[in-house]
Amino acid sequence: MPKKTLSIIIASVQIFFVSPVFAQSTSPNYKVNEYQFGTGAETNLNSTSYKAQAGTGSLGVGNSSSTNFDSVAGFITPNEPFLEMVVQQLTLDLGTLSDTSTSSMAAQGGTCNCSFSVRTYLSSGYTVVTASQPPTSEGGSVLDAKTTLGVPSTDTEVEEFGINLVDNASPNIGANPSNQPDNTFADGQAATGYSTVDQFKYAVGDVIARSQATAGNPAVGLTYYTISYIAKRARLTQAGTYTLRHVLVAVPTY
Repeated sequence: MPKKTLSIIIASVQIFFVSPVFAQSTSPNYKVNEYQFGTGAETNLNSTSYKAQAGTGSLGVGNSSSTNFDSVAGFITPNEPFLEMVVQQLTLDLGTLSDTSTSSMAAQGGTCNCSFSVRTYLSSGYTVVTASQPPTSEGGSVLDAKTTLGVPSTDTEVEEFGINLVDNASPNIGANPSNQPDNTFADGQAATGYSTVDQFKYAVGDVIARSQATAGNPAVGLTYYTISYIAKRARLTQAGTYTLRHVLVAVPTY
Protein backbone atom coordinates (compact mmCIF):
# COMPACT_ATOMS: atom_id res chain seq x y z
CA MET A 1 0.00 0.00 0.00
CA PRO A 2 1.39 3.48 -0.84
CA LYS A 3 2.67 5.38 2.18
CA LYS A 4 1.15 8.49 3.73
CA THR A 5 3.90 10.29 5.66
CA LEU A 6 3.83 13.61 7.49
CA SER A 7 6.47 16.21 8.26
CA ILE A 8 5.88 19.41 10.26
CA ILE A 9 8.14 22.44 10.12
CA ILE A 10 7.85 25.20 12.72
CA ALA A 11 9.86 27.94 11.13
CA SER A 12 7.67 30.76 9.88
CA VAL A 13 6.54 33.50 12.23
CA GLN A 14 4.74 36.75 11.55
CA ILE A 15 4.26 39.48 14.14
CA PHE A 16 1.58 42.11 13.63
CA PHE A 17 1.55 45.31 15.67
CA VAL A 18 -1.85 46.87 16.22
CA SER A 19 -2.25 50.58 17.10
CA PRO A 20 0.70 51.01 19.49
CA VAL A 21 0.13 53.52 22.27
CA PHE A 22 3.06 55.10 24.07
CA ALA A 23 1.41 55.50 27.43
CA GLN A 24 1.85 54.27 30.95
CA SER A 25 -1.57 55.29 32.29
CA THR A 26 -4.60 55.54 30.10
CA SER A 27 -8.41 55.52 30.00
CA PRO A 28 -11.05 56.57 27.46
CA ASN A 29 -10.67 60.12 28.81
CA TYR A 30 -6.95 60.60 29.38
CA LYS A 31 -3.46 59.23 29.12
CA VAL A 32 -0.20 59.97 30.88
CA ASN A 33 2.89 59.30 28.81
CA GLU A 34 6.03 59.74 30.90
CA TYR A 35 5.80 62.57 33.37
CA GLN A 36 7.82 63.10 36.51
CA PHE A 37 6.03 63.99 39.74
CA GLY A 38 8.57 65.08 42.34
CA THR A 39 11.96 66.77 42.28
CA GLY A 40 15.43 66.03 41.10
CA ALA A 41 14.78 63.46 38.38
CA GLU A 42 16.95 63.01 35.32
CA THR A 43 16.33 60.08 33.00
CA ASN A 44 19.36 60.64 30.77
CA LEU A 45 22.78 61.35 32.27
CA ASN A 46 25.17 60.56 29.46
CA SER A 47 28.79 61.08 28.52
CA THR A 48 31.27 59.26 26.33
CA SER A 49 32.10 56.96 29.24
CA TYR A 50 28.80 56.20 30.96
CA LYS A 51 25.04 56.37 31.00
CA ALA A 52 22.87 56.78 34.06
CA GLN A 53 19.41 57.57 35.32
CA ALA A 54 19.03 59.27 38.66
CA GLY A 55 16.45 60.82 40.92
CA THR A 56 15.94 62.27 44.36
CA GLY A 57 12.73 62.94 46.22
CA SER A 58 10.65 60.47 44.22
CA LEU A 59 7.07 60.51 45.47
CA GLY A 60 6.30 56.95 44.41
CA VAL A 61 7.87 53.88 42.85
CA GLY A 62 6.62 50.39 42.11
CA ASN A 63 3.47 48.91 40.63
CA SER A 64 -0.19 49.53 41.44
CA SER A 65 -3.31 48.14 39.87
CA SER A 66 -7.04 47.59 40.00
CA THR A 67 -9.52 45.78 37.79
CA ASN A 68 -9.44 48.78 35.44
CA PHE A 69 -5.80 49.84 35.21
CA ASP A 70 -2.15 49.09 35.85
CA SER A 71 0.51 51.69 36.50
CA VAL A 72 4.25 51.44 36.95
CA ALA A 73 6.03 54.28 38.78
CA GLY A 74 9.74 54.96 38.87
CA PHE A 75 12.42 56.89 37.00
CA ILE A 76 13.69 53.94 34.98
CA THR A 77 10.27 52.76 33.78
CA PRO A 78 10.39 52.26 29.98
CA ASN A 79 7.54 53.90 28.09
CA GLU A 80 7.62 52.00 24.80
CA PRO A 81 5.46 48.89 24.32
CA PHE A 82 6.93 45.86 22.61
CA LEU A 83 6.04 42.37 21.52
CA GLU A 84 8.69 39.68 21.18
CA MET A 85 8.13 36.22 19.75
CA VAL A 86 10.82 33.56 19.38
CA VAL A 87 10.19 30.29 17.56
CA GLN A 88 12.48 27.30 17.83
CA GLN A 89 13.46 26.13 14.36
CA LEU A 90 12.07 22.60 14.66
CA THR A 91 11.25 19.89 12.16
CA LEU A 92 9.06 16.98 13.24
CA ASP A 93 8.62 13.70 11.38
CA LEU A 94 5.45 11.81 12.32
CA GLY A 95 6.45 8.96 10.08
CA THR A 96 4.07 6.74 8.14
CA LEU A 97 0.48 7.39 9.12
CA SER A 98 -1.91 4.57 10.04
CA ASP A 99 -5.67 4.24 9.72
CA THR A 100 -5.95 2.32 13.01
CA SER A 101 -3.74 4.41 15.29
CA THR A 102 -2.72 8.04 15.72
CA SER A 103 0.76 9.44 15.16
CA SER A 104 1.79 12.12 17.64
CA MET A 105 4.72 14.30 18.63
CA ALA A 106 5.42 17.50 20.56
CA ALA A 107 7.63 20.26 19.19
CA GLN A 108 10.17 20.86 21.95
CA GLY A 109 13.66 22.26 21.48
CA GLY A 110 16.13 25.03 22.19
CA THR A 111 17.12 26.23 25.65
CA CYS A 112 13.42 26.57 26.58
CA ASN A 113 12.59 22.99 25.50
CA CYS A 114 9.48 24.52 23.93
CA SER A 115 7.98 25.36 20.53
CA PHE A 116 7.90 29.16 20.88
CA SER A 117 7.92 31.92 23.46
CA VAL A 118 6.18 35.29 23.70
CA ARG A 119 7.02 38.35 25.76
CA THR A 120 5.16 41.67 25.84
CA TYR A 121 5.22 44.94 27.76
CA LEU A 122 2.69 47.76 28.20
CA SER A 123 -0.01 46.04 26.21
CA SER A 124 -3.50 44.91 27.13
CA GLY A 125 -2.67 41.34 26.20
CA TYR A 126 -1.83 39.39 23.06
CA THR A 127 -3.10 36.47 21.04
CA VAL A 128 -1.26 33.86 18.99
CA VAL A 129 -3.12 32.69 15.89
CA THR A 130 -2.41 29.61 13.78
CA ALA A 131 -2.45 30.62 10.12
CA SER A 132 -1.47 27.48 8.21
CA GLN A 133 -3.62 25.08 6.25
CA PRO A 134 -3.54 21.47 7.56
CA PRO A 135 -0.79 19.19 6.21
CA THR A 136 -0.85 19.04 2.42
CA SER A 137 0.68 16.47 0.07
CA GLU A 138 2.77 17.17 -3.01
CA GLY A 139 -0.32 16.27 -5.04
CA GLY A 140 -2.48 18.85 -3.26
CA SER A 141 -4.43 16.55 -0.94
CA VAL A 142 -5.09 18.05 2.51
CA LEU A 143 -5.54 16.08 5.73
CA ASP A 144 -8.89 16.80 7.34
CA ALA A 145 -8.64 19.22 10.24
CA LYS A 146 -10.11 18.02 13.52
CA THR A 147 -12.57 20.89 13.81
CA THR A 148 -14.36 19.54 16.90
CA LEU A 149 -12.38 19.25 20.13
CA GLY A 150 -11.99 15.61 21.14
CA VAL A 151 -9.72 12.67 21.77
CA PRO A 152 -7.91 11.08 18.83
CA SER A 153 -10.19 8.85 16.74
CA THR A 154 -9.71 5.10 16.25
CA ASP A 155 -12.19 4.87 13.37
CA THR A 156 -10.49 3.59 10.21
CA GLU A 157 -12.75 5.84 8.15
CA VAL A 158 -11.67 9.01 9.99
CA GLU A 159 -8.81 11.20 8.78
CA GLU A 160 -7.75 13.98 11.14
CA PHE A 161 -5.08 16.46 12.17
CA GLY A 162 -5.06 18.39 15.44
CA ILE A 163 -2.96 20.19 18.01
CA ASN A 164 -3.04 21.39 21.61
CA LEU A 165 -0.72 23.33 23.93
CA VAL A 166 -0.84 21.39 27.20
CA ASP A 167 0.77 18.43 28.94
CA ASN A 168 -1.00 15.27 27.74
CA ALA A 169 -1.17 11.81 29.26
CA SER A 170 -2.58 9.93 26.25
CA PRO A 171 -0.64 10.33 24.08
CA ASN A 172 2.12 11.16 26.57
CA ILE A 173 3.44 14.30 24.89
CA GLY A 174 3.60 18.04 25.39
CA ALA A 175 3.97 20.55 28.22
CA ASN A 176 1.81 23.23 29.82
CA PRO A 177 2.59 26.90 29.10
CA SER A 178 5.33 28.04 31.48
CA ASN A 179 5.45 31.66 32.66
CA GLN A 180 8.94 32.96 33.35
CA PRO A 181 10.19 33.63 35.93
CA ASP A 182 6.76 32.94 37.46
CA ASN A 183 3.05 33.79 37.14
CA THR A 184 3.50 37.24 38.69
CA PHE A 185 5.57 38.35 35.69
CA ALA A 186 3.65 36.77 32.82
CA ASP A 187 0.17 35.32 32.36
CA GLY A 188 0.29 33.47 29.05
CA GLN A 189 -1.98 30.47 28.67
CA ALA A 190 -3.32 28.03 26.09
CA ALA A 191 -6.53 29.32 24.53
CA THR A 192 -9.92 27.63 24.80
CA GLY A 193 -10.03 24.67 22.44
CA TYR A 194 -6.31 24.03 22.83
CA SER A 195 -6.08 23.83 26.61
CA THR A 196 -7.83 20.50 27.31
CA VAL A 197 -5.59 17.58 28.26
CA ASP A 198 -5.66 14.64 25.78
CA GLN A 199 -8.05 16.47 23.44
CA PHE A 200 -7.11 18.10 20.15
CA LYS A 201 -8.52 20.26 17.37
CA TYR A 202 -7.41 22.46 14.51
CA ALA A 203 -8.91 25.32 12.54
CA VAL A 204 -7.12 27.91 10.44
CA GLY A 205 -7.33 31.32 12.11
CA ASP A 206 -7.95 29.97 15.61
CA VAL A 207 -6.39 31.67 18.61
CA ILE A 208 -4.24 28.98 20.22
CA ALA A 209 -2.60 31.01 23.00
CA ARG A 210 -3.19 34.32 24.74
CA SER A 211 -2.26 36.67 27.54
CA GLN A 212 -5.10 38.05 29.63
CA ALA A 213 -3.25 41.18 30.81
CA THR A 214 -4.04 40.31 34.42
CA ALA A 215 -4.31 43.33 36.69
CA GLY A 216 -1.14 43.67 38.75
CA ASN A 217 0.91 41.64 36.30
CA PRO A 218 3.67 43.82 34.80
CA ALA A 219 3.94 41.47 31.78
CA VAL A 220 7.69 41.84 31.53
CA GLY A 221 8.36 38.13 31.77
CA LEU A 222 7.85 35.63 28.97
CA THR A 223 5.83 32.49 28.38
CA TYR A 224 7.10 29.22 26.91
CA TYR A 225 4.57 27.32 24.76
CA THR A 226 4.75 23.75 23.48
CA ILE A 227 2.61 22.56 20.55
CA SER A 228 1.61 18.89 20.43
CA TYR A 229 0.51 17.43 17.10
CA ILE A 230 -1.60 14.40 16.20
CA ALA A 231 -2.34 13.01 12.74
CA LYS A 232 -4.17 9.98 11.36
CA ARG A 233 -5.11 8.82 7.90
CA ALA A 234 -8.27 7.05 6.80
CA ARG A 235 -8.36 3.92 4.63
CA LEU A 236 -8.96 6.04 1.53
CA THR A 237 -6.56 8.90 2.27
CA GLN A 238 -4.55 9.80 -0.82
CA ALA A 239 -0.96 8.55 -0.72
CA GLY A 240 1.85 11.07 -0.54
CA THR A 241 4.20 13.04 1.68
CA TYR A 242 2.17 15.55 3.71
CA THR A 243 3.89 18.66 4.98
CA LEU A 244 2.84 21.48 7.30
CA ARG A 245 4.89 24.66 7.46
CA HIS A 246 3.35 26.03 10.63
CA VAL A 247 2.90 29.80 10.51
CA LEU A 248 2.06 31.52 13.80
CA VAL A 249 0.85 35.11 14.10
CA ALA A 250 1.31 37.06 17.33
CA VAL A 251 -0.99 40.07 17.75
CA PRO A 252 -0.75 42.53 20.68
CA THR A 253 -3.66 44.69 21.76
CA TYR A 254 -3.50 48.14 23.36
